[in-house]
Amino acid sequence: MTAAVQAAASASSGKLDWKQQKEEQTRLRKKQNELKRVEEEIHTLETRDQEIDALLCDETVFSDVPRLMELNKEKEELNAKLEGLYEKWEELAE
Repeated sequence: MTAAVQAAASASSGKLDWKQQKEEQTRLRKKQNELKRVEEEIHTLETRDQEIDALLCDETVFSDVPRLMELNKEKEELNAKLEGLYEKWEELAE
């Protein structure tokens, strides 16, 4: 190879490396943003789950069967969503 060809190859390789670095940085930033969003959603759902637990211990709610059933259904739905979010969090945290 001549010096000019080597210089051109090196320059294009440098541009490619730079582009790959930028793509990797973008991918990592998106992953971090998604991880943060999942963590915030987990926190929100866990807080609501705790609120429901407190309500279920309340005598007025405990004696109101329709309300009790409604809260139990919401709690089941929350737990199902949380299970999926925990799995997603584990994938993103790797």
